[in-house]
Amino acid sequence: MDPTFRAFLQSWDWRLDIIVVLLAFGLAYTAGWLRLRRKGAKLANRWRLGSYYLGLVFLVIALMSGIDTFQTQLFFIHMVQHVFLFMLAPPLLLLANPMPFLMWAIPGPERRQIARLFTQRSRFRKMLVSVTTPTVIWFIFAANLWLWHDPNPYNAAITNDFLHDIEHWLFFITGLGFWWHVTNAAPKFHRQRTDAARMALIIMVYFQNLLLGVAITMSPDVIYTHYESVPRVWGISVMQDQMLGGLIMWIPGGMMYLIALLILIARMIDRSERRARMGDQQRRLQLERVPSR
Repeated sequence: MDPTFRAFLQSWDWRLDIIVVLLAFGLAYTAGWLRLRRKGAKLANRWRLGSYYLGLVFLVIALMSGIDTFQTQLFFIHMVQHVFLFMLAPPLLLLANPMPFLMWAIPGPERRQIARLFTQRSRFRKMLVSVTTPTVIWFIFAANLWLWHDPNPYNAAITNDFLHDIEHWLFFITGLGFWWHVTNAAPKFHRQRTDAARMALIIMVYFQNLLLGVAITMSPDVIYTHYESVPRVWGISVMQDQMLGGLIMWIPGGMMYLIALLILIARMIDRSERRARMGDQQRRLQLERVPSR
């Protein structure tokens, strides 16, 4: 095996801060899931539990594996990390609808106090409603995406651990905001979003990702000069590395949005077919009730 690739596979940085946070959320979700499961809640099914754990696994890989170690050496590895942080982990976590389970992990009195923050008359809820509309979320997501892929903030973050952590958590948080609207997970502050509205939001975000990926891939010059100052590995030149990173943002990254679109389209078709079948059944029943002459 190539020594560099072996180093990549073995380069795990077991950061205590990340372990504590992810372990706490993992245990809390499991505790809430078990409590609701014992109560017979249909919400507490195994696929949600699996989806949540898989989302946590992607966060562990993105933040503590060789991906995090080698992203200072290879731009395309850093783009893989970004894809994990805002295109893979957030939808998997939110498909698990974590809010009810995390709430049920909290003792009753404290749970009721927290629930009051989300009631209709709560100022906290009103503030959240105003800053989490689809338009605001789209703007924040797009602005964050372009900000951290601008050469100056990018090169600053790649050489400063604290700034780099901020970058990663902002990617993850804005990813949660976007996928929260797409998955329709709790808490539900806004009117029920139609599949068409969610598809429109996905398309708007997809084009931001597409434009960024194309711009990086097609650039004739080195955009991120940090990679000119580090040793090259696996025989990949700086320009090849940059082009590969752009392609990862462009194609695999874009596929996540396309998959979400296809799922929503399938839901719309299925719903339309079910309505048509119900209409046919009602018409047949009406005809059967008409007395024959």
